Amino acid sequence: MAITKAIWAAVAEMGVEIENTNDIQSLTDKSSDSLLTIIAIHDDAGAAAGAALGRNPSLIGDIIGIECTAGDNGRELKLLSAGFDSVFHLDMIGSADFKAILRSRLGKARIRQTNSIMQEEYRRFRAALTASPDAFIVLDSDRRIFFVSEHYKRAYPALAQKLVRGLPVMEAFEIARIEQGVTDDDPRYPAMKAFWETLHGEVDFPMENGRTWRIKAAPLADSQGIIITTMDMTEILRQKKEIEEKSRQVAEALEKEREASTLQKQFIGMVSHEFRTPLAIIDGNAQMIQRLNAGQEAQTRCKTIRSAVSRLVHMMESVLSSSMLKTGRLDVEPEEFDLGALVQELCEEQADLSRPGAITWDVSGLADNVVLDKKMMTLILTNLLSNAIKFTPQNPQIRVSAGHEPGGGIVIEVADNGVGIPAGETGRIFERYYRASTSTGIPGTGIGLNLVRDLMELQGGSVRVDSAVGQGTRLILYLQNVNPNSLI
Repeated sequence: MAITKAIWAAVAEMGVEIENTNDIQSLTDKSSDSLLTIIAIHDDAGAAAGAALGRNPSLIGDIIGIECTAGDNGRELKLLSAGFDSVFHLDMIGSADFKAILRSRLGKARIRQTNSIMQEEYRRFRAALTASPDAFIVLDSDRRIFFVSEHYKRAYPALAQKLVRGLPVMEAFEIARIEQGVTDDDPRYPAMKAFWETLHGEVDFPMENGRTWRIKAAPLADSQGIIITTMDMTEILRQKKEIEEKSRQVAEALEKEREASTLQKQFIGMVSHEFRTPLAIIDGNAQMIQRLNAGQEAQTRCKTIRSAVSRLVHMMESVLSSSMLKTGRLDVEPEEFDLGALVQELCEEQADLSRPGAITWDVSGLADNVVLDKKMMTLILTNLLSNAIKFTPQNPQIRVSAGHEPGGGIVIEVADNGVGIPAGETGRIFERYYRASTSTGIPGTGIGLNLVRDLMELQGGSVRVDSAVGQGTRLILYLQNVNPNSLI
């Protein structure tokens, strides 16, 4: 207790803490971070503790022994040789000299601690910089070289031994530009010199060997200096040039594609408009011949003509609607109409082009008028009916039904006994231009079902398919009436 009071009286105003320990392990643990370690030596155990601490190379503070028993000079020498930095007798700790010595040792320990921390920080700083993949130079606040990375030395091997710590930046610049063969009249010299004089921003330096280096200056925090990074931009600039060239080529290709698309849309519109009249004439004359009670062969040929005309008109309508849908020019225009009558009309129209009894329909489940886009529904149902006929070449039995669900929704089903779709392909039949493997030899564009799905979704509905190869296909439409208020 007397030793503690004496020590506290000596260092109280120096802003330190005093901790007492009663065992060697605690003493060992605390001494590593202590500015001073003071051991009261009562017996050989205290001497052994000081000797053990003296072998610790990381110890910052001195080890001071307080001899609490009478001893001789030989014992003091043994303690000093064992690892103690100083040894005092118990009766000396109250003297002014002891106080001065203690304060001096404490001040020196603080300096050593600060230096140790700075050295550790510098070691970590160097380790971090060495691990960096960038080539750079760090300048201190006086614009002198503080650190040169290994990557920089590898990038400029001729300068590795000349760019030493403490070298002023402009001297380093002169050494570097002479080594690189940049003379005063070199067109690169003014920009290089201006950069190193200002140490601001970034600049690209093309080298005689064809490479380009980008040098960038950035200030360190708290005005501690400046870091100069050097990056080989040769490959990056080459890739950038390639990307710019490819972008130009892509832009030209897109422009050509836009021109082709515009021409295609104009052609589709022209065909749709100009072909309607002659096709209507052909179909009208075929109907007149049928009504004249011509022979069986003439009747068959007229039906073939009308079927071909219907297929061509249907294809034009699908392509035109698909084009308008993709360009956003097709909007839902709801109106109130009799959906059952429309289904019946379209079934009769298709049945007139097929053999008798090929199409049957049941619309008795539709009790009321609906509010939907009639033109879209016409195109959707025509697509499904024509597909059912087209993909059922032998003994067609096509069944159409329509009705209301309990919740007010509408369900329309078109089923056939045709070639069917393989199980692994049903998920793709709504893709644009996709045709099932079972459609080989059957004419078509591959846009019909894609258009059906898009038109259904545009009206807030959906379409589902069930099919099996050789057994037929069933397509089910799910719809909700458009809000009648949208018609007001």
